[in-house]
Amino acid sequence: MITRAAADALRAIRADGPAVLSVYLNIPLDLAAHRALPARGRELIRAAATGPLGAAGAEVRPADPDAIARVIGIRSQDWLGHTAAFFACADLGLLEVVPLPGYLPEIAVVATKPHVRPLLAAMQRHPDYRAALVDTRHAWVLSISDDRIETVADRTGDNERSTGFSGWWGLEGHRMQQRVMMLSRQHFRDTIAILERAASGGHRPLVLGGQEAEINQFMGILPRAVARDVAGTFHVDLRTATPGRVRELAAPVLAHWAERHEARLVADLLGQPPQVAVVTDLAGCLAAAREQAIAELVIPDGHLIPGYRCDACGALGATASACDCPGPAGPPRGVPDLLEELADRTLDDGGEVTTVREPPFAAAARLRFPVRAAAYRAAATGSPT
Repeated sequence: MITRAAADALRAIRADGPAVLSVYLNIPLDLAAHRALPARGRELIRAAATGPLGAAGAEVRPADPDAIARVIGIRSQDWLGHTAAFFACADLGLLEVVPLPGYLPEIAVVATKPHVRPLLAAMQRHPDYRAALVDTRHAWVLSISDDRIETVADRTGDNERSTGFSGWWGLEGHRMQQRVMMLSRQHFRDTIAILERAASGGHRPLVLGGQEAEINQFMGILPRAVARDVAGTFHVDLRTATPGRVRELAAPVLAHWAERHEARLVADLLGQPPQVAVVTDLAGCLAAAREQAIAELVIPDGHLIPGYRCDACGALGATASACDCPGPAGPPRGVPDLLEELADRTLDDGGEVTTVREPPFAAAARLRFPVRAAAYRAAATGSPT
């Protein structure tokens, strides 16, 4: 399971030349198909080595594809239905494998550092989340992180108290309807208190499960602080629900939630004043990165845009004229993906990076402050400021 700390540790790795190999490979559920995985990995690596960066001096050490092939042969059955991200560099003694939830576009990249954009997208679209299953008598609150499921609180019996629920009142037989409704409201309030305490450690998506009428009643009394985290709902009978079944039902809810969030973000960016609050082109993003003005970088899935980076001043550009720094660093170095460089720069400057599906731009950014016209012209023309 990937964490932001692990991603930052990978981002900190640097080689003197383009010798770090990153491979993202989908691991099928069909075990018979695993025999072809090493060959598929080598195919992706050959394509990366002969691509734009390959012409600029990419160095794939034979030991790295061999090491990845060995790991695939030994451990592929551990990653069924996942994407396995491999990072290897014999020069640095690096060989790391990170299983990622779901399937991502398969790709290999050779660069001076690990290629982490797909990894960041996986964390964005498969966040840790909470699931609350609720009816008028029972509640079950789970914390779910990829393959790890923990019970935060539960109330599944008529008489026993969960340690998570203080002041729980058990229903005693079939009393008057008014008494039942009062106890149901108290039960819902107790459950909400649990969710509020769980949210104190940071906001995470919340998925609600149960019968439609009861879930609607429960959502009607949610305070705003809890309601804003609700990603969606699913229908389930609490008497037959299992942790695995909850995760299975929650997966499409979270996927739809992520798609809605991305669509809203793109619409919001396109509706903002250009060059003031946002930029919606690659040149504008390059200029904003140079000015450390990016609050949130928004980039598409999968696309790689070759470009150049100056090792002396850090300038990024679509052409080798992005910088004319004198000194021993020499001319700007070719990089396989400007979007990766922009993402790395944005994170280093304290900004956010969000991946979206098929946006109508090569890159966009929400700005901390407007970008100087001179910096924008320099990025657009490839000339230094």
